[in-house]
Amino acid sequence: MRVLNFSLDKEILREGSMVQKRLASLSAAVGEIAVLTPFMYCGGKTAQFFKLWKQARKILAEKHFDLITVQDTSYLALLAYMLAKKFRVPLEVQVHGFEKLYGVRKLLARFVLRRADKIRVVSERLRREISPRAYVLPVYTQLGMPIEKNKDTRVIFTFLTVGRLVPVKNVEMQIRAFARIVRDFPNAQLVIVGDGPERENLPKHSRVIFEGTQKEPSRFYQNADAFLLTSNSEGWGVVVTEAAGFGLPIIMTDVGCAGEFIKNGENGIVIPIGDEDALVAAMRRIIENAELRARLGRSARASFSALPSAEEQIRKQVEEWHSIVTITQLL
Repeated sequence: MRVLNFSLDKEILREGSMVQKRLASLSAAVGEIAVLTPFMYCGGKTAQFFKLWKQARKILAEKHFDLITVQDTSYLALLAYMLAKKFRVPLEVQVHGFEKLYGVRKLLARFVLRRADKIRVVSERLRREISPRAYVLPVYTQLGMPIEKNKDTRVIFTFLTVGRLVPVKNVEMQIRAFARIVRDFPNAQLVIVGDGPERENLPKHSRVIFEGTQKEPSRFYQNADAFLLTSNSEGWGVVVTEAAGFGLPIIMTDVGCAGEFIKNGENGIVIPIGDEDALVAAMRRIIENAELRARLGRSARASFSALPSAEEQIRKQVEEWHSIVTITQLL
């Protein structure tokens, strides 16, 4: 089976990234996956998309592809739809979130999603929002399993967050909440793994440590005592499953996998989006209550262990792709 994959994930170009590893595993299972992203080309966005269009047309004219899949719902998705229609190839649209779904992008998403042969979403939350005909396949993690640890939280208590530093992640709220917490718990620190355009705009604090983008973030999970995710929007939140795999108690906003993977009071604490006071209260509870911290961490680890394996996820993806091709061939 030959698949043409359009992506807007810059990590797909970074050697050794988790995205590259997932793609390599999937490619080995499916046969051949050709990847195109506008970030492969120089110039502004218009020039990048024009070059991408030319390259995609050339590839599709030279080889037969069984499927086009696109991880976008607006401009790149429209380009993929036009190519799929021109070359009579079935189209799958992958939805990992709706960070910028407004204005023209919203109209494009509505247009493309109605015409896609298949829709893949990464959470039940997204399936409910988009279409009952979408299939759910979360993004799996490939981080190694942690070793047992026995860290003395009385010396340093570490809150960890991992992700892109962009407005939708609302890391600024974490820093404001942490500044309030550290007044009463001076041994606390907040470690931020990731980078992005918001970094220079974020508040500075002597107990907030910016570690930048890390190729292998396992050691940060291993050394943390609790995990924070305060996004205003998420499709799934793979970093939450990574933190759960390391047995960390998780505090997250009601986005993505909240309610589906992380359930409030069972294996984490779920707070309303943008509620700084609720975040402060949850952080305080996690620091003060060692029993709660341990119980949530154990439950999060158990939930992670119950997730489908990488092999099972890949098998389901391949099955869905084969079903698209089979159905369209019968039409």
